[in-house]
Amino acid sequence: MLEIIKSSLATVSLTPTDGVMIVVCTGLVFLLYKILEVRVFAPILEHVEQRESLTLGAVHTASQMRQKTQALKARFDEAIFKARVEGNTKRAEIVVAAKDKASSIIRQAENDAAKELGVGRQQIASQLANARTSAEAEAQELAKRMASQVDAQLSQGA
Repeated sequence: MLEIIKSSLATVSLTPTDGVMIVVCTGLVFLLYKILEVRVFAPILEHVEQRESLTLGAVHTASQMRQKTQALKARFDEAIFKARVEGNTKRAEIVVAAKDKASSIIRQAENDAAKELGVGRQQIASQLANARTSAEAEAQELAKRMASQVDAQLSQGA
């Protein structure tokens, strides 16, 4: 069997020492791999798994926080909408009340103006009637004086 190995090594231009070195190096590489697996690869894999679990937990927590934030934003938007509707309703009520009050004040002012105008017209009509009466009385008095002067001149001239 040793001859078969030597002839196989000779076909690829290797010596028996090279063959032993290949086997020893392969064993050393395997031993190094096992040591590195225990000392380096396992802790790195464990760390990666921990990191992945933390990342997944953080992603899950972020997702929950995002959902809570969206729910709070929806509640906030709804509250703002309700407040705006309520504010617009109150504003409309105040505007209607102000318009009613303004209309009432205008009606009252129109009524007061109409009363004052009526009183003023009555006063003017009364003053006009008094002026006519006074003018008629003066005209009659003037007519009597003129008639008496004409009579006096006629009686003197005849």
